[in-house]
Amino acid sequence: MNILRASTPTVTMIALVALTRLLPHWPNFTPVMAIALCGGALFTNRLQALAIAVGSMALSDVALGLVLGPDYAIHSTQPWVYGCVVATVMMGHALRNSSSARQVIVGGTLSSLGFFVVTNFAVWLQGTFYPHTFSGLMTCYAAGLAFYRDGGNFLLNGIVSTYFFSIVIISASKVLQPRTQVARS
Repeated sequence: MNILRASTPTVTMIALVALTRLLPHWPNFTPVMAIALCGGALFTNRLQALAIAVGSMALSDVALGLVLGPDYAIHSTQPWVYGCVVATVMMGHALRNSSSARQVIVGGTLSSLGFFVVTNFAVWLQGTFYPHTFSGLMTCYAAGLAFYRDGGNFLLNGIVSTYFFSIVIISASKVLQPRTQVARS
């Protein structure tokens, strides 16, 4: 792959995905996990898929930190969040030879549930709000499940947004197939 040909679309995708986190949206209803999942499945170059997913998170975290304050951009659970994004790219790569429906359903469900489990575990492990007991961990997960704001459920929005944006990305890639083949060479 010619890195010069790939760099402009990669930077454009990073900027567009980052922008979606800055626009008003339901809690956790962004294309970030779908970009990670589909990037792993559609790009033969895993580093490019990782660059798009992690780059968009980093760029939007910096922008959100400038708008909402540095505590939003840099927090103790951030390595866990980025780890989930990287794992989702790898899952997408593992599912690359599966049907589109399987990529969306299996990948979307596992990545969203994994994100919820891992990041809430990190909140429990690194925080002081919940006691560091099994009961405290379960209370943290229950609070995560019950997290409602602006009419949306954090976990459900994560799953639905990953399905929705994955379908959009996969459909767009099929429409743009001749162009994708050139980018993959």
